[in-house]
Amino acid sequence: MIFDSKTKQKVRKLNHTLYMIYGSQGWWPTTREPGEKPVYYPGREGRIVSYHEAFEIITGSVLTQNTSWSNAEKAIMNLSGLNMLGIKKIAKGDDGLLASAIIPARYYNQKSARLKQIAENIIKEGGIKTLRSFPTETLRKLLLSWTGIGQETADSILCYAFSRDIFVVDTYTRRLFHKLNLPSGTYEEIQNLVHQSIKASPAEYGDFHARIVKLYSTGDVKTFSL
Repeated sequence: MIFDSKTKQKVRKLNHTLYMIYGSQGWWPTTREPGEKPVYYPGREGRIVSYHEAFEIITGSVLTQNTSWSNAEKAIMNLSGLNMLGIKKIAKGDDGLLASAIIPARYYNQKSARLKQIAENIIKEGGIKTLRSFPTETLRKLLLSWTGIGQETADSILCYAFSRDIFVVDTYTRRLFHKLNLPSGTYEEIQNLVHQSIKASPAEYGDFHARIVKLYSTGDVKTFSL
């Protein structure tokens, strides 16, 4: 699907307006000290993260499903405080301990099983280093084949953990595009529109997505307009 220049210009205006209001968001936050809150990196969007950070982002993208980031953050802090925030530690760790650590993120039994399976899958593929060598489409198909990873989670992992130029479409994005009378029928439609409107960049796509989340988390969306 090809979008007209007026529609694409509106998306660019939206991106710029949100940047002028909120500035850089520094997503995805990662842990510096065990048990402490993950830290944001404003101005370093799109950065290449360490292998450990990449797995933390993968873990966070699963934990934040169907709950708030604040809840997922508490679960991540529990995991890091228990020295469990690692691929092998989750893959081979005690099921009960893992589930209890991520209780704040809700659906902890389901999510703990998914995290263990994902960790095992990563090990089977040769680790984060091997996954980094995969072309984006190949890696996306692989992620989508894993239980518990849908389009939004896969693209969050690709953008933030693997620094791929792919835009994440979440519920907030759909609501905002609908509110602004931008095409918002399907995940693919919204993603393609952003990809056609904004120059390919993990930093640009990731920060645009982060600022949309900020718009809703602050409640500013109630009075927002272009």
